[in-house]
Amino acid sequence: MMLVMRLITLAPKVMGLAVLPFFLGCAKGHIPPAAELGYLGLERQKSFDLYELRFLANIDFYNIFEENKRPISSTLRCSLELENVPMSDKADEYSASGLVSIAQPVQGSEVWAYTSVLSFYENLDGGRSRRTLRADEFQRILQGKEFVPCVYMATAFGFKTYRSEVMRIPVADIFREVGLQ
Repeated sequence: MMLVMRLITLAPKVMGLAVLPFFLGCAKGHIPPAAELGYLGLERQKSFDLYELRFLANIDFYNIFEENKRPISSTLRCSLELENVPMSDKADEYSASGLVSIAQPVQGSEVWAYTSVLSFYENLDGGRSRRTLRADEFQRILQGKEFVPCVYMATAFGFKTYRSEVMRIPVADIFREVGLQ
């Protein structure tokens, strides 16, 4: 009898745990398709190891999940060694990333202009720490490449991660800004 009573009191808790995985997998998908990004330019920020990247997108990223609700994170991620940008920092030893800001609609079009201040770095300890790359390291890492792939990524509570199409930054522009040309 005691065992039956104990099972009856545990049943709601066990049932709750049994249905929990169904709710965790219910993140909403994003409605807009993957945005097309257009590279405009790259410029080093004075004497800092930061680089302002300007680009265009055919989507308003600040309203990408819901109208008038900005994403929790809004970043541009680039891979310095791979042909595509992995979903995780840990998968790419040499990367660049920066927060995306300043959305300005381009007058007379359905295009938005954005900036992102990028830092170029090496992922250490499986992505748990980073080291800023020196100018002389760019030559070795980017040797033989014409472009560096970048994507816009955004997250919001209750939604799957949004990921844009790939934008390509010319390696020649990176070399110019780090002082290798």
